[in-house]
Amino acid sequence: MFRGQAGIQEAATPRGTLPSRDTAVRLRSFLENALRQFVYEVIITDWNGHSYSLGLGKPHWRDTPLEIQLKTKAAGKDLLRLNPMSFLDRFVAGEVDMAGNIYVLAAIRDAMNLSLPRWRLLPRMLASRAFQFQSVSRARVNVKAHYDIPQEALHQYLDRVYMSYSCGMFEHPERLVVDELVQVGQGRIDDFDSLEKAQWRKFRDAVDFVSPSKGETLLDVGCGYGGQLRVALESHPFGKVVGWTHSHNQVVKGKSGLARFDPVRWELHEGDYREDHRVFDHVTSTGMISHVGPRGLIPYVREVRRRIKLGGRYVHHALMTPYRDRPLDAEVGVAFNKKYLWPGFHWFTLGQHVKVLEENGFEVSRAANLSPHYAKTTASWYERMMAHRPIMLQNLSESAFRAWQIYLATCSQGFLQGALHVYRLYCRAV
Repeated sequence: MFRGQAGIQEAATPRGTLPSRDTAVRLRSFLENALRQFVYEVIITDWNGHSYSLGLGKPHWRDTPLEIQLKTKAAGKDLLRLNPMSFLDRFVAGEVDMAGNIYVLAAIRDAMNLSLPRWRLLPRMLASRAFQFQSVSRARVNVKAHYDIPQEALHQYLDRVYMSYSCGMFEHPERLVVDELVQVGQGRIDDFDSLEKAQWRKFRDAVDFVSPSKGETLLDVGCGYGGQLRVALESHPFGKVVGWTHSHNQVVKGKSGLARFDPVRWELHEGDYREDHRVFDHVTSTGMISHVGPRGLIPYVREVRRRIKLGGRYVHHALMTPYRDRPLDAEVGVAFNKKYLWPGFHWFTLGQHVKVLEENGFEVSRAANLSPHYAKTTASWYERMMAHRPIMLQNLSESAFRAWQIYLATCSQGFLQGALHVYRLYCRAV
């Protein structure tokens, strides 16, 4: 997790060995130096039971320090050896405990300019070769690995109306208050800035942009639980809306939510949208592009273009990365999420998305940066998950639950810091 100033020590210390001075003493000295100007408070408790506070202790919206308990000397050595993945592996395995403001792990990463050394990247990059392009069979495996976990676990932290697993659009994305984040709403009619209302607003924004004429059709690629289809049928005169997802859980739950609508007007399929060769008036896709793999962006955009009529409107909503001069897999958070949560995902820059869209039959008419909205969305998911910890642990293993803590909290802080983005691109087929 830490590099920065300690890189001098690493260079002077042969890999696999440490000086003879007591590890706990050296670790404290290193951390006090490395985090001397760190903005937020971090409390460390080592394997000998000694505790000490680090950082400047300035306010964070989640007004509590990050508490890290190192249960083993090996965990401390990981910090001294600048081995962030091994340290996080130990947290997942229970050798390290973290509580309080886990969000600021992402701030530590960015403050220390952390990345994985190149010698650690090679085996990960070789292992990920199978994910370079998402075939139908590979996409099915990847989606089911993440989305077909027990439904009761997902129910604890996603919004209770649409079960949407993507960025909402809030009225006040900058306002982060725990009580409001965990308060369950009803959607459109809420008088507070609920997660449920934010997800409704996201879906309504897409179909308002599409603005269909009576009887026109809509394809939603990677439709999840069908929230986009529901809001489309509620608010506009579509003749038919069609959704595709690889997740069995999502199809079962989604069909239940769509049951009140005329069955002639909707379809929800378990499978790959590429199996559907119909041409639609309009297309929406919210987040699915993150799962196409490093070589999948051009094929994906071309597939979408084949399924939309000339002049049709397309909403291209995607997680993105800022431009970096190092491989995406060198990012600690990316490597962690690929290992434990999202096999096969990949992020592209905004420029790459726009270029591919323009070169393959689309005009980008508008772009909206929703990063503050996703920071609040993932914070809401994290706080709801932690508020229902006992139920989560009835449905997930302790190690899986710990992995989800790291994923949700660090993503939220990452969006606030600009370490990752989410953009919504409003396009027209030309």
